[in-house]
Amino acid sequence: MALSMKSGLGLQTRPLRSAVRSVAPASRKLSVTVRAGQGYPNDWIKRDPLVPVLGFLGWTIPSTIPVSAFGGESLFGLFTKSISEELAHFPVGPSIDDPFW
Repeated sequence: MALSMKSGLGLQTRPLRSAVRSVAPASRKLSVTVRAGQGYPNDWIKRDPLVPVLGFLGWTIPSTIPVSAFGGESLFGLFTKSISEELAHFPVGPSIDDPFW
């Protein structure tokens, strides 16, 4: 079923295609073979030591940039300052007015 359209300039455009598409025949079946006794490969993640280093730097470097929303201090600086203050009185948990908790 092909319909053709005319544009506002009187030029005929390509015929429209039907919205119904054919489905693949049932004879095409995907076969999956499961072999007993084979374990999952240990190197599935393809370890690359550069990825965690770049991930750490990708989060740490931007968070060390001072911003005006934190009073001209960086998020990383405020967070490490809060951690050191909380570790100073370790057995006691953080207070209610602590900005990170």
